[in-house]
Amino acid sequence: MKNEVSFSLLNRSIIRTLAYYDIFSYPLTADEIYYNLSDNHTSTEQIKKELEYLSLNKIVYNNGEFYQLNNDVKYIQRRKSGNELAEKRLRTAKRMSGFVSRFPFVRGIMLSGSISKGFMEEDSDIDYFVITHPNRVWFSRFILMIFKKLFLFNSRKIFCINYFVDTENLEIEEKNIFTATEIVTLLPTFGRDIYEQFYEMNLWTKHFYPNFPKRDILSVPDKNPGIFKSFWEKILGSKLGDKLDDFAMNLFDSFYKLKYKNYNREDFKIAFKSSKKESKHHPKFFQKKVLDEFETKMKSLEENLNISLR
Repeated sequence: MKNEVSFSLLNRSIIRTLAYYDIFSYPLTADEIYYNLSDNHTSTEQIKKELEYLSLNKIVYNNGEFYQLNNDVKYIQRRKSGNELAEKRLRTAKRMSGFVSRFPFVRGIMLSGSISKGFMEEDSDIDYFVITHPNRVWFSRFILMIFKKLFLFNSRKIFCINYFVDTENLEIEEKNIFTATEIVTLLPTFGRDIYEQFYEMNLWTKHFYPNFPKRDILSVPDKNPGIFKSFWEKILGSKLGDKLDDFAMNLFDSFYKLKYKNYNREDFKIAFKSSKKESKHHPKFFQKKVLDEFETKMKSLEENLNISLR
């Protein structure tokens, strides 16, 4: 039956979109499929027509407003529960962002990971993407890590800091569907102007997500100097701050190389990207796992449906 189905380019793009989110067992609505589509020559109404066609031919399964590549309704309930939990924990994340914005040299804060996609499970972390003043990436990471260990009892569920860049290094180097997904779904909570700059520097994501809407930033606070922040930036905005940043970078780099010495060298460079302008800490190397699984799923679908999805 499936071999007799005629697949349009839009059909294939829809299947490819659902395949990516199938990795996370996450059903999508028609609107979400449109936002996550790599094809911008369409509309939500046209996508609904194509989804009906794919559903009739049992390529895609529909339950209520949700669509997925498998016929298991438990994923829909899982999604609904995860959406509700994310909404609750978003309030905590915004309060924490407001507090972190008062730290020296922090210029922008965005939520990343699962919470930025509106879904969380009980053991999910709240991930933060932090933008700093130039030459203060590592110092900022160091003092935020100390704060986390001393006052948050090292809780990742409340505060997981895994990516820092500075205002002179806003374009993300790795350009693939995983990084594009993470970038377009980032949820800004502090630094409205910085988010605007970051967005403009990463317009390459439009190649993967031409329809994905820009985040609403009207309510995002832009600046929060404060007496504490201004005082320490004045004290540490000199060569002393430069030395402390160098010290923190060397400290983290040595620690990572020792703790994760069994990593493949090339994988280590990506999972623990370290430069004066960037600090990345992804010990589980989720990016590689997702890209590998996506490639496997694409090959399987192409073989089963006898089509190309590239």
